[in-house]
Amino acid sequence: MTRQVHSSWRKLITSFALLAGWLTAPLCVAAQSSFTLDAASFQQKGGLVYLEVYLMVQRDALKFIGAPQGYQAEVGITLNLHSPDTLLSTTSWQVVDKVTRLEEITPRQKLPDIAIFPQLAPGKYRIEGQVRDLHADTTYVKNLELDLKAFCDTLLCISDIELATRLEKTTARSKFWKNGFQVVPNPERLYGPSMPMLYYYAEIYNLQDTTGAFLVDRMILDSEHKEVKRLPQKSHKKVGRSAVEVDGISTASLESGTYFLKIQVEDQDADTSASRETKFFVFRTEDFTARAVARKAVPAPDEQAINSLTDQQLDDALEELKYLLDDAQWRSLDALNTEGKRQFLIRFWRERDPNPATPVNEFKVAFEQRKAYADQKYAFLDREGWKTDRGRIYILYGPPDDIEFHAHELDTRPYEIWHYDSIEGGVIFVFVDRNNFGDYRLLHSTKNGELYRPNWFEQEASVQK
Repeated sequence: MTRQVHSSWRKLITSFALLAGWLTAPLCVAAQSSFTLDAASFQQKGGLVYLEVYLMVQRDALKFIGAPQGYQAEVGITLNLHSPDTLLSTTSWQVVDKVTRLEEITPRQKLPDIAIFPQLAPGKYRIEGQVRDLHADTTYVKNLELDLKAFCDTLLCISDIELATRLEKTTARSKFWKNGFQVVPNPERLYGPSMPMLYYYAEIYNLQDTTGAFLVDRMILDSEHKEVKRLPQKSHKKVGRSAVEVDGISTASLESGTYFLKIQVEDQDADTSASRETKFFVFRTEDFTARAVARKAVPAPDEQAINSLTDQQLDDALEELKYLLDDAQWRSLDALNTEGKRQFLIRFWRERDPNPATPVNEFKVAFEQRKAYADQKYAFLDREGWKTDRGRIYILYGPPDDIEFHAHELDTRPYEIWHYDSIEGGVIFVFVDRNNFGDYRLLHSTKNGELYRPNWFEQEASVQK
Protein backbone atom coordinates (compact mmCIF):
# COMPACT_ATOMS: atom_id res chain seq x y z
CA MET A 1 0.00 0.00 0.00
CA THR A 2 1.51 3.34 -1.07
CA ARG A 3 -0.04 6.77 -0.85
CA GLN A 4 1.18 10.36 -0.79
CA VAL A 5 -0.21 13.28 1.17
CA HIS A 6 0.42 16.80 -0.10
CA SER A 7 -0.28 20.34 1.05
CA SER A 8 -4.08 20.01 0.89
CA TRP A 9 -3.82 17.51 3.72
CA ARG A 10 -2.77 20.33 6.03
CA LYS A 11 -6.47 20.96 6.70
CA LEU A 12 -6.40 17.81 8.80
CA ILE A 13 -3.37 18.82 10.90
CA THR A 14 -4.45 19.08 14.51
CA SER A 15 -3.24 21.87 16.77
CA PHE A 16 -2.84 21.09 20.42
CA ALA A 17 -0.15 20.69 23.09
CA LEU A 18 1.13 17.27 24.09
CA LEU A 19 0.20 15.63 27.37
CA ALA A 20 2.63 15.76 30.26
CA GLY A 21 4.34 12.35 30.23
CA TRP A 22 3.81 10.94 33.69
CA LEU A 23 6.68 8.84 34.89
CA THR A 24 6.35 5.23 36.03
CA ALA A 25 8.80 3.37 38.24
CA PRO A 26 11.60 2.59 37.91
CA LEU A 27 12.25 5.92 36.21
CA CYS A 28 11.22 4.43 32.84
CA VAL A 29 9.61 6.92 30.48
CA ALA A 30 8.84 6.98 26.81
CA ALA A 31 11.56 8.93 25.11
CA GLN A 32 10.56 12.06 23.28
CA SER A 33 9.40 10.75 19.94
CA SER A 34 8.13 11.91 16.58
CA PHE A 35 4.91 9.90 16.52
CA THR A 36 2.14 8.27 18.56
CA LEU A 37 0.45 4.90 17.97
CA ASP A 38 -3.05 3.76 18.98
CA ALA A 39 -5.78 1.37 17.80
CA ALA A 40 -9.48 0.51 18.03
CA SER A 41 -11.31 -2.70 17.15
CA PHE A 42 -14.74 -3.23 15.59
CA GLN A 43 -16.98 -6.21 14.85
CA GLN A 44 -16.77 -8.22 11.65
CA LYS A 45 -18.86 -11.16 10.54
CA GLY A 46 -17.88 -14.67 11.52
CA GLY A 47 -16.50 -13.71 14.92
CA LEU A 48 -13.60 -11.77 13.38
CA VAL A 49 -12.25 -8.36 14.36
CA TYR A 50 -11.74 -5.30 12.17
CA LEU A 51 -8.74 -3.38 13.51
CA GLU A 52 -7.91 0.26 12.83
CA VAL A 53 -4.43 1.51 13.73
CA TYR A 54 -3.94 5.25 14.18
CA LEU A 55 -0.76 7.31 13.95
CA MET A 56 0.03 10.94 14.76
CA VAL A 57 3.35 12.32 13.48
CA GLN A 58 4.90 15.37 15.15
CA ARG A 59 5.24 17.82 12.29
CA ASP A 60 8.04 20.02 13.67
CA ALA A 61 10.16 16.91 14.31
CA LEU A 62 10.49 16.38 10.56
CA LYS A 63 13.25 17.75 8.36
CA PHE A 64 11.93 20.02 5.61
CA ILE A 65 14.14 20.73 2.61
CA GLY A 66 13.80 23.08 -0.32
CA ALA A 67 11.30 22.03 -2.99
CA PRO A 68 9.45 23.70 -5.88
CA GLN A 69 7.26 26.47 -4.44
CA GLY A 70 8.45 25.97 -0.86
CA TYR A 71 9.67 23.15 1.33
CA GLN A 72 8.72 19.54 1.90
CA ALA A 73 9.27 16.66 4.31
CA GLU A 74 9.04 13.00 3.33
CA VAL A 75 8.12 10.27 5.76
CA GLY A 76 8.07 6.53 5.24
CA ILE A 77 5.64 4.65 7.50
CA THR A 78 5.64 0.89 8.05
CA LEU A 79 3.30 -1.14 10.26
CA ASN A 80 4.19 -4.76 11.02
CA LEU A 81 1.51 -7.02 12.48
CA HIS A 82 2.83 -9.79 14.76
CA SER A 83 0.92 -12.61 16.45
CA PRO A 84 2.52 -12.39 18.95
CA ASP A 85 6.10 -12.96 17.70
CA THR A 86 5.35 -14.18 14.17
CA LEU A 87 5.21 -11.52 11.47
CA LEU A 88 1.77 -11.81 9.85
CA SER A 89 1.70 -8.83 7.51
CA THR A 90 3.43 -5.59 6.60
CA THR A 91 1.92 -2.42 5.19
CA SER A 92 4.00 0.56 4.10
CA TRP A 93 3.32 3.96 2.60
CA GLN A 94 4.89 7.37 2.16
CA VAL A 95 3.72 10.79 3.32
CA VAL A 96 4.85 13.98 1.59
CA ASP A 97 4.10 17.18 3.51
CA LYS A 98 4.59 20.55 1.79
CA VAL A 99 4.69 24.10 3.10
CA THR A 100 5.30 27.44 1.43
CA ARG A 101 7.32 28.86 4.33
CA LEU A 102 9.05 27.14 7.25
CA GLU A 103 7.32 29.58 9.60
CA GLU A 104 4.08 27.72 8.90
CA ILE A 105 5.34 24.77 10.97
CA THR A 106 4.58 24.98 14.69
CA PRO A 107 5.21 22.53 17.56
CA ARG A 108 1.48 21.94 18.00
CA GLN A 109 0.88 20.59 14.51
CA LYS A 110 0.41 16.87 13.98
CA LEU A 111 -0.10 14.70 10.89
CA PRO A 112 -2.76 12.01 11.48
CA ASP A 113 -2.91 8.76 9.54
CA ILE A 114 -4.66 5.40 9.62
CA ALA A 115 -4.15 1.79 8.51
CA ILE A 116 -6.63 -1.10 8.42
CA PHE A 117 -6.12 -4.74 9.40
CA PRO A 118 -9.40 -6.57 8.63
CA GLN A 119 -10.58 -10.10 9.44
CA LEU A 120 -8.36 -10.76 12.44
CA ALA A 121 -9.09 -13.68 14.73
CA PRO A 122 -9.45 -12.76 18.41
CA GLY A 123 -6.17 -13.07 20.27
CA LYS A 124 -2.98 -11.27 21.19
CA TYR A 125 -1.14 -9.18 18.62
CA ARG A 126 1.69 -6.70 18.47
CA ILE A 127 1.81 -3.74 16.10
CA GLU A 128 5.32 -2.49 15.36
CA GLY A 129 5.19 1.01 13.93
CA GLN A 130 8.18 2.54 12.17
CA VAL A 131 8.32 6.17 11.11
CA ARG A 132 11.31 7.09 8.98
CA ASP A 133 12.19 10.71 8.25
CA LEU A 134 13.68 10.22 4.80
CA HIS A 135 15.50 13.55 4.71
CA ALA A 136 17.01 13.19 8.20
CA ASP A 137 17.72 9.45 7.74
CA THR A 138 16.22 8.83 11.17
CA THR A 139 13.85 6.02 12.16
CA TYR A 140 11.61 5.88 15.23
CA VAL A 141 9.97 2.66 16.39
CA LYS A 142 6.98 2.07 18.66
CA ASN A 143 5.23 -1.15 19.66
CA LEU A 144 1.57 -1.53 20.57
CA GLU A 145 0.44 -4.66 22.41
CA LEU A 146 -3.16 -5.69 21.69
CA ASP A 147 -5.48 -8.33 23.11
CA LEU A 148 -8.39 -8.45 20.68
CA LYS A 149 -11.61 -9.84 22.13
CA ALA A 150 -14.41 -11.42 20.13
CA PHE A 151 -17.65 -9.45 19.85
CA CYS A 152 -20.77 -11.38 20.81
CA ASP A 153 -23.04 -12.32 17.89
CA THR A 154 -26.30 -12.14 19.88
CA LEU A 155 -25.92 -10.01 23.02
CA LEU A 156 -25.82 -6.22 23.04
CA CYS A 157 -22.23 -4.94 22.86
CA ILE A 158 -20.16 -1.88 21.90
CA SER A 159 -17.00 -1.53 19.83
CA ASP A 160 -13.89 0.20 21.08
CA ILE A 161 -14.31 3.96 21.38
CA GLU A 162 -12.25 5.93 18.87
CA LEU A 163 -11.25 9.36 20.16
CA ALA A 164 -10.97 12.05 17.52
CA THR A 165 -9.74 15.58 16.91
CA ARG A 166 -12.36 16.21 14.27
CA LEU A 167 -15.72 14.65 13.42
CA GLU A 168 -18.24 15.70 10.81
CA LYS A 169 -21.11 14.16 8.89
CA THR A 170 -20.24 14.02 5.20
CA THR A 171 -20.68 12.03 2.02
CA ALA A 172 -17.16 12.89 0.82
CA ARG A 173 -15.04 9.76 1.05
CA SER A 174 -11.54 9.88 2.55
CA LYS A 175 -9.28 7.51 4.44
CA PHE A 176 -10.93 8.78 7.65
CA TRP A 177 -14.50 8.22 6.42
CA LYS A 178 -16.78 5.55 7.86
CA ASN A 179 -20.55 5.14 8.12
CA GLY A 180 -21.27 8.67 6.95
CA PHE A 181 -18.73 10.45 9.15
CA GLN A 182 -15.21 11.74 8.72
CA VAL A 183 -13.43 10.82 11.95
CA VAL A 184 -9.88 12.17 12.27
CA PRO A 185 -8.26 10.09 15.05
CA ASN A 186 -6.46 11.40 18.12
CA PRO A 187 -4.03 8.61 19.12
CA GLU A 188 -2.43 10.95 21.69
CA ARG A 189 -5.82 11.08 23.50
CA LEU A 190 -4.94 14.59 24.70
CA TYR A 191 -7.28 17.55 25.06
CA GLY A 192 -6.92 21.06 26.44
CA PRO A 193 -7.09 24.74 25.43
CA SER A 194 -5.99 24.09 21.85
CA MET A 195 -8.25 21.04 21.54
CA PRO A 196 -11.21 21.69 23.89
CA MET A 197 -13.70 19.35 22.19
CA LEU A 198 -13.38 15.61 22.63
CA TYR A 199 -15.02 13.86 19.71
CA TYR A 200 -15.75 10.15 19.75
CA TYR A 201 -16.99 7.38 17.47
CA ALA A 202 -18.35 3.97 18.53
CA GLU A 203 -20.49 1.23 17.04
CA ILE A 204 -23.35 -0.59 18.79
CA TYR A 205 -24.17 -4.19 17.87
CA ASN A 206 -27.06 -6.65 18.36
CA LEU A 207 -29.98 -4.36 19.10
CA GLN A 208 -33.28 -6.26 19.44
CA ASP A 209 -36.76 -5.42 18.08
CA THR A 210 -35.79 -2.83 15.49
CA THR A 211 -39.08 -0.89 15.86
CA GLY A 212 -38.23 0.57 19.27
CA ALA A 213 -35.58 2.87 20.70
CA PHE A 214 -32.40 2.57 22.73
CA LEU A 215 -30.85 4.86 25.34
CA VAL A 216 -27.25 6.11 25.55
CA ASP A 217 -25.62 7.47 28.71
CA ARG A 218 -22.19 9.16 28.68
CA MET A 219 -20.10 9.73 31.79
CA ILE A 220 -16.69 11.23 32.49
CA LEU A 221 -14.80 9.38 35.23
CA ASP A 222 -11.62 10.53 36.98
CA SER A 223 -8.45 8.46 37.39
CA GLU A 224 -10.07 6.60 40.31
CA HIS A 225 -13.19 5.88 38.22
CA LYS A 226 -15.34 8.31 40.20
CA GLU A 227 -17.96 10.10 38.15
CA VAL A 228 -17.12 13.79 37.64
CA LYS A 229 -19.50 14.64 34.82
CA ARG A 230 -22.65 13.10 33.32
CA LEU A 231 -23.99 14.22 29.98
CA PRO A 232 -27.69 14.36 29.03
CA GLN A 233 -29.16 10.98 28.15
CA LYS A 234 -29.76 10.36 24.46
CA SER A 235 -32.62 8.33 22.96
CA HIS A 236 -32.25 6.95 19.44
CA LYS A 237 -34.80 5.27 17.23
CA LYS A 238 -33.64 1.89 16.00
CA VAL A 239 -33.06 1.55 12.26
CA GLY A 240 -31.51 -1.91 12.36
CA ARG A 241 -29.60 -4.28 14.61
CA SER A 242 -26.57 -1.98 14.71
CA ALA A 243 -26.03 1.75 15.17
CA VAL A 244 -23.32 4.38 15.25
CA GLU A 245 -22.82 6.58 18.32
CA VAL A 246 -20.94 9.87 17.74
CA ASP A 247 -20.76 13.16 19.59
CA GLY A 248 -18.51 15.92 20.88
CA ILE A 249 -17.89 16.71 24.54
CA SER A 250 -16.37 19.90 25.93
CA THR A 251 -13.42 19.36 28.26
CA ALA A 252 -13.32 23.01 29.36
CA SER A 253 -14.54 22.21 32.89
CA LEU A 254 -11.98 19.43 33.46
CA GLU A 255 -8.71 20.11 35.25
CA SER A 256 -5.45 18.60 34.04
CA GLY A 257 -5.37 14.87 34.69
CA THR A 258 -6.34 11.39 33.52
CA TYR A 259 -9.98 10.62 32.74
CA PHE A 260 -12.18 7.91 31.25
CA LEU A 261 -15.09 8.33 28.84
CA LYS A 262 -17.73 5.71 29.59
CA ILE A 263 -20.57 4.95 27.18
CA GLN A 264 -23.49 2.84 28.37
CA VAL A 265 -26.23 1.61 26.05
CA GLU A 266 -29.60 0.27 27.23
CA ASP A 267 -31.92 -1.68 24.94
CA GLN A 268 -35.21 -1.43 26.81
CA ASP A 269 -37.04 -3.80 24.47
CA ALA A 270 -34.62 -6.61 25.31
CA ASP A 271 -33.96 -5.41 28.88
CA THR A 272 -30.21 -5.55 28.25
CA SER A 273 -27.37 -3.08 28.56
CA ALA A 274 -23.69 -2.84 27.63
CA SER A 275 -20.90 -0.39 28.38
CA ARG A 276 -17.43 0.52 27.14
CA GLU A 277 -14.86 3.04 28.34
CA THR A 278 -11.61 4.54 27.13
CA LYS A 279 -8.89 6.67 28.68
CA PHE A 280 -8.04 10.26 27.74
CA PHE A 281 -6.01 13.13 29.15
CA VAL A 282 -6.47 16.84 29.79
CA PHE A 283 -3.57 19.26 30.14
CA ARG A 284 -3.65 23.04 30.47
CA THR A 285 -0.81 25.25 31.66
CA GLU A 286 -2.98 27.42 33.89
CA ASP A 287 -3.64 24.46 36.20
CA PHE A 288 -0.02 24.74 37.33
CA THR A 289 0.00 28.44 38.21
CA ALA A 290 0.20 29.59 41.81
CA ARG A 291 -3.46 30.59 41.94
CA ALA A 292 -4.66 27.21 40.63
CA VAL A 293 -2.54 24.97 42.86
CA ALA A 294 -3.76 24.77 46.45
CA ARG A 295 -0.94 24.88 48.96
CA LYS A 296 -0.71 22.66 52.00
CA ALA A 297 -0.99 24.33 55.41
CA VAL A 298 2.30 22.72 56.44
CA PRO A 299 4.46 21.97 53.39
CA ALA A 300 6.41 18.72 53.31
CA PRO A 301 10.20 18.96 53.63
CA ASP A 302 10.68 18.61 49.88
CA GLU A 303 8.15 21.38 49.26
CA GLN A 304 9.84 23.63 51.80
CA ALA A 305 13.14 23.09 49.98
CA ILE A 306 11.54 23.97 46.63
CA ASN A 307 9.92 27.07 48.10
CA SER A 308 13.34 28.27 49.27
CA LEU A 309 14.98 28.01 45.82
CA THR A 310 16.16 31.16 44.09
CA ASP A 311 14.98 31.82 40.54
CA GLN A 312 18.21 30.41 39.10
CA GLN A 313 18.13 27.35 41.37
CA LEU A 314 14.51 26.76 40.36
CA ASP A 315 15.39 26.88 36.64
CA ASP A 316 18.29 24.47 37.27
CA ALA A 317 16.00 22.05 39.15
CA LEU A 318 13.52 22.08 36.27
CA GLU A 319 16.26 21.58 33.68
CA GLU A 320 17.34 18.43 35.51
CA LEU A 321 13.88 16.98 34.79
CA LYS A 322 14.13 17.41 31.02
CA TYR A 323 14.39 13.65 30.45
CA LEU A 324 11.25 13.01 32.50
CA LEU A 325 9.12 15.52 30.57
CA ASP A 326 7.80 15.24 27.06
CA ASP A 327 8.15 18.00 24.46
CA ALA A 328 4.87 19.77 25.23
CA GLN A 329 5.34 19.75 29.00
CA TRP A 330 8.88 21.08 28.59
CA ARG A 331 7.71 23.86 26.27
CA SER A 332 4.82 24.74 28.59
CA LEU A 333 7.28 25.82 31.28
CA ASP A 334 8.12 28.90 29.22
CA ALA A 335 4.59 30.21 29.82
CA LEU A 336 4.87 29.96 33.62
CA ASN A 337 6.07 32.68 35.93
CA THR A 338 8.43 31.93 38.82
CA GLU A 339 5.67 30.93 41.22
CA GLY A 340 4.00 28.81 38.55
CA LYS A 341 7.27 26.95 37.96
CA ARG A 342 7.65 26.43 41.69
CA GLN A 343 4.17 24.92 41.99
CA PHE A 344 4.78 22.81 38.89
CA LEU A 345 7.90 21.33 40.47
CA ILE A 346 6.12 20.66 43.77
CA ARG A 347 3.26 18.92 42.00
CA PHE A 348 5.62 16.97 39.73
CA TRP A 349 7.38 15.28 42.64
CA ARG A 350 4.24 14.91 44.75
CA GLU A 351 2.41 12.99 42.01
CA ARG A 352 5.32 10.55 41.68
CA ASP A 353 5.74 9.74 45.36
CA PRO A 354 5.05 5.97 45.53
CA ASN A 355 4.26 6.15 49.25
CA PRO A 356 3.03 9.58 50.41
CA ALA A 357 2.63 8.27 53.97
CA THR A 358 6.41 8.15 54.42
CA PRO A 359 8.54 11.30 54.93
CA VAL A 360 10.80 10.31 52.00
CA ASN A 361 9.86 10.46 48.33
CA GLU A 362 11.49 7.24 47.16
CA PHE A 363 11.09 8.14 43.51
CA LYS A 364 12.89 11.46 43.99
CA VAL A 365 15.67 9.77 45.96
CA ALA A 366 16.20 7.19 43.19
CA PHE A 367 16.32 9.96 40.59
CA GLU A 368 18.88 11.98 42.57
CA GLN A 369 21.06 8.91 43.17
CA ARG A 370 21.12 8.05 39.47
CA LYS A 371 21.86 11.65 38.51
CA ALA A 372 24.75 11.78 41.01
CA TYR A 373 26.21 8.55 39.61
CA ALA A 374 25.87 9.84 36.03
CA ASP A 375 27.68 13.06 36.99
CA GLN A 376 30.49 11.07 38.56
CA LYS A 377 30.83 8.43 35.85
CA TYR A 378 29.90 10.02 32.51
CA ALA A 379 31.01 13.67 32.65
CA PHE A 380 32.84 14.81 29.51
CA LEU A 381 35.02 17.93 29.49
CA ASP A 382 32.80 20.72 30.86
CA ARG A 383 29.57 18.77 30.26
CA GLU A 384 27.94 17.32 33.37
CA GLY A 385 27.42 13.57 33.28
CA TRP A 386 23.63 13.73 33.42
CA LYS A 387 23.65 15.82 30.22
CA THR A 388 25.44 13.10 28.21
CA ASP A 389 23.70 10.31 26.31
CA ARG A 390 24.96 7.60 28.64
CA GLY A 391 23.91 9.72 31.60
CA ARG A 392 20.40 10.12 30.21
CA ILE A 393 19.94 6.39 29.65
CA TYR A 394 21.31 5.58 33.11
CA ILE A 395 18.92 8.05 34.76
CA LEU A 396 15.88 6.76 32.86
CA TYR A 397 16.50 3.02 33.01
CA GLY A 398 19.05 2.48 35.76
CA PRO A 399 22.17 0.33 35.63
CA PRO A 400 22.23 -2.07 32.65
CA ASP A 401 22.27 -5.81 33.16
CA ASP A 402 25.40 -6.08 31.02
CA ILE A 403 27.78 -3.78 29.16
CA GLU A 404 29.90 -4.79 26.18
CA PHE A 405 33.05 -2.67 26.01
CA HIS A 406 34.76 -2.32 22.63
CA ALA A 407 37.41 0.32 23.20
CA HIS A 408 40.55 -0.98 21.47
CA GLU A 409 39.50 -3.01 18.45
CA LEU A 410 41.25 -2.80 15.07
CA ASP A 411 39.55 -0.60 12.45
CA THR A 412 36.74 0.23 14.84
CA ARG A 413 35.85 3.34 16.78
CA PRO A 414 35.29 2.80 20.53
CA TYR A 415 31.73 1.77 21.34
CA GLU A 416 29.64 0.28 24.14
CA ILE A 417 26.50 -1.84 24.03
CA TRP A 418 24.25 -1.69 27.11
CA HIS A 419 21.85 -4.59 27.65
CA TYR A 420 18.59 -4.31 29.65
CA ASP A 421 17.04 -7.76 29.92
CA SER A 422 13.85 -6.79 31.78
CA ILE A 423 12.69 -3.96 29.50
CA GLU A 424 10.31 -4.94 26.67
CA GLY A 425 11.67 -8.47 26.65
CA GLY A 426 15.26 -7.27 26.26
CA VAL A 427 16.64 -4.12 24.63
CA ILE A 428 20.05 -2.65 23.84
CA PHE A 429 21.56 0.84 23.66
CA VAL A 430 24.61 1.44 21.46
CA PHE A 431 26.99 4.34 22.20
CA VAL A 432 29.82 5.23 19.80
CA ASP A 433 32.82 7.52 20.43
CA ARG A 434 32.97 9.03 16.95
CA ASN A 435 36.06 11.20 17.55
CA ASN A 436 38.03 8.97 19.95
CA PHE A 437 37.84 11.67 22.63
CA GLY A 438 35.61 9.80 25.08
CA ASP A 439 32.37 11.47 23.95
CA TYR A 440 30.05 8.48 23.57
CA ARG A 441 26.83 9.27 21.68
CA LEU A 442 23.71 7.12 21.46
CA LEU A 443 23.40 5.96 17.84
CA HIS A 444 21.05 2.98 18.04
CA SER A 445 18.60 1.27 20.37
CA THR A 446 15.90 -1.38 20.19
CA LYS A 447 13.96 0.36 22.96
CA ASN A 448 10.54 1.54 21.90
CA GLY A 449 10.71 5.26 21.12
CA GLU A 450 14.51 5.57 21.07
CA LEU A 451 16.72 6.23 18.04
CA TYR A 452 16.70 3.18 15.77
CA ARG A 453 19.60 2.73 13.32
CA PRO A 454 20.21 -0.97 12.62
CA ASN A 455 23.16 -0.11 10.33
CA TRP A 456 24.96 1.81 13.09
CA PHE A 457 28.10 -0.32 12.94
CA GLU A 458 28.73 0.12 9.23
CA GLN A 459 27.80 3.79 9.27
CA GLU A 460 29.45 4.96 12.49
CA ALA A 461 31.65 2.42 14.27
CA SER A 462 33.54 0.81 11.42
CA VAL A 463 36.58 2.72 10.17
CA GLN A 464 36.53 2.29 6.40
CA LYS A 465 39.87 1.64 4.79
